Amino acid sequence: MSNPETMIGLWIVRGDGAGDALLARVQGELYVLAFSSAIRAGRCRDALGAEGRPFYIVAANVREIVAQTRGAGAVGFILDYDPARAVFSAAHALPAADLAHAS
Repeated sequence: MSNPETMIGLWIVRGDGAGDALLARVQGELYVLAFSSAIRAGRCRDALGAEGRPFYIVAANVREIVAQTRGAGAVGFILDYDPARAVFSAAHALPAADLAHAS
């Protein structure tokens, strides 16, 4: 990911009902699972047995996504979590409200 200050261009797994994103607890803190592609998002969802669909983050919805995940208690996002190996490529803090739209 070229700009860790935004989530634009990433995919999350979003539940069909309330629209909540797939979260993970790491060392006592919550993170939203974000992915560089819809395929990776879907594979992780399937491996974890979670429900929801891959959802693409764009400038028009990034503030809503950041607000929702922050409201759920998330402090950051983990990029490209691989449940088979229990590794991820990067972790970043959630963007500040005034930076959420930056690209």
